[in-house]
Amino acid sequence: MPLSSSQLHVHIAAQDRPGILAEALSFIVQAGCNVVDIKQFVFNGLLNLSILLDGCDQSRIQDLRDSLSVYAEKMDFKATVYPWETEVRPDAPYSHRSVVTLLCDSMPSAGFLEITKIFAKLDINILRIEQLDSGDVHALEFVIGTREVHSSEEVLNALMKFKENYGVDIAVQEETFFRRNKRLIVLDADMTFLQCEVIDELGSLAGVGEEMKEITHKAMGGEIDFESALRKRVKLLKGLPEESLQKLSSSLPLTPGAESLVNILKHLGYKIALVSGGFQFFIDKICDNYGLDYGIANQLILENGRVSGELEGQVIDAEAKERALVSLAEKEGFSLRQVVAVGDGANDIKMLAKAGLGIAFNAKPIVQRQAQASINQSDLRLILYFIGINGKDLNELNELVGAGNVQSWL
Repeated sequence: MPLSSSQLHVHIAAQDRPGILAEALSFIVQAGCNVVDIKQFVFNGLLNLSILLDGCDQSRIQDLRDSLSVYAEKMDFKATVYPWETEVRPDAPYSHRSVVTLLCDSMPSAGFLEITKIFAKLDINILRIEQLDSGDVHALEFVIGTREVHSSEEVLNALMKFKENYGVDIAVQEETFFRRNKRLIVLDADMTFLQCEVIDELGSLAGVGEEMKEITHKAMGGEIDFESALRKRVKLLKGLPEESLQKLSSSLPLTPGAESLVNILKHLGYKIALVSGGFQFFIDKICDNYGLDYGIANQLILENGRVSGELEGQVIDAEAKERALVSLAEKEGFSLRQVVAVGDGANDIKMLAKAGLGIAFNAKPIVQRQAQASINQSDLRLILYFIGINGKDLNELNELVGAGNVQSWL
């Protein structure tokens, strides 16, 4: 039914109990009005109910006000009926919507004050606040609106000082259907899925650990070209026996929450990929061990049971990671807006930018400045809050996958 330019808004505030909506609707039906929209929520036992009406007989509106008012006083709740002009709705100009998700240990009142003052100063309207979790992790969602089109970067830049002051992790995403309909996650391996840089571990085994770490640090911070840095480090590994690679592959430390994240996302039907600037030798073993769908990395040449010091084929650098993400999405038939990318290094920036949600995970500053979201805690499960999963859902999913109940989507 098309909406008229003049409507009525019935607002009820009460101590919650069964039957309040039915009682209000009985008066609305008697007045001959049509319900065109309705919103209700209960917070700490207090009901907040809004009903938008249309098609009311003007001669009966006062009777509706009077009868609701008398009944509300009798039943000890508050009821207000007032005109609602669609063209002057307070939220109407703020039609460009985003969701700001905050993760922290706790949020003091001063923190709430600071973020709301930032929004107010920028003429950002807070449309809804929802607490996703309040246990070990405090997770909050702010649905915000602006008058003009805005980017995630603009909102993140405005919140940078707040983020530093209160040690919060933040994601800013466009409020669309795709925010809660992600289907593919692409993760970097070293220092993201794994809690180490594999090439540095190999350097230690080859007796060139310090030199290797120095090159890696510069490459991941964007100080030197990734491909030249990789080839230089691979040359340092020349002569390392294959047995050393085998031994290392069986003892690589996973980042906390990695296995749980994989199990939950598999249960939800996600496709999971590792796209790494490391080596296929290790990525294949990780994919086999944890049932990942795709693994893409550099091919290390082995000759006579030893590392040759050379690579075979295309180097998986920043551009190759970006192409891999796009290719995997196309292969699976997913929109890029349905893709989550997670990484920590400068060679992940293009991949993060291409995905619907790009998360800088314990990342270098250059990466955090350019990503839609960042996590600075060592738990990959925190990603789940950024895709809209709340604490209650997470507990249920943990129980399901913990019991071995992995959903088949074939």
